[in-house]
This record gives sequence, C-alpha cells and structure tokens, in this order.
Amino acid sequence: MASPLLMPVSCDLEGSVLVLRMVGTYSPADLRAALGAALAEPNRPQLTGLIADLRYSESIATRTLGDSTAIIGFLAYHSLSLGNRIALVAPETGDDTLVHMASVDLRTGGVDAITFRDMGEARAWIRR
Repeated sequence: MASPLLMPVSCDLEGSVLVLRMVGTYSPADLRAALGAALAEPNRPQLTGLIADLRYSESIATRTLGDSTAIIGFLAYHSLSLGNRIALVAPETGDDTLVHMASVDLRTGGVDAITFRDMGEARAWIRR
C-alpha cells in the first residue's frame, strides 16, 4: 500500500472537521474511495464540516461536466454526514470558476458551501 503522503486523495481529521486533500492527478473514483473510507471509519467523531483542499489539484482543470456533476452529487449526498458545511479551497494557480460553480451547485442542493483561496480563511469559516 502506498504511503498516505503519496496518495493523490487523502482525508485527515482536524477535530470534528474532515479535510479532504487532492494533489496532482486523480480520478473521481479516487475521491469517492477516500471520502467513503473516511466516512465509514467507526471511531471518527460526528463531523461538523468538510474542507475540500484543491490547492494542489491538477485534475480540477480537466474535469468533464459529467465528472464534476457526479462529484458534486456525491458530496451533496453525504452532506448530512459532513455537518452540511463544505469549504472548497481553490487551486493556488489558475481560474477558480469551476470551484466556485461547485459551491453554487452545492448551495442549490441545500449545502452550506463557500469557495476560498486561503486555507486559514476556510478553517475559520468552517469552525464558526
């Protein structure tokens, strides 16, 4: 099994907040597997939010509309398990339009979601 540091998608707990990190290239299946495993963890606390850290994602810019819709749907489906709050941290370089559109789609589905450029701001918002 590969080291978690080498995994393109990983999850970590910061108190009651789940941080989903996406690095480099990865498939939607990688994202679903990592998040699904984190949610299935029997000893995890009740979650109060999710931070989706896309700062180092290379895949976000190449997603098809179908992939994006499926990922957003997956997040929305699990939103109650995630405290119904999702902070999306946009990639450091490039246009954040796709990430912003994802937060709008999540809000349309009833999820409290916002896009950020700064991880500190995302952490502060998700914990308020």
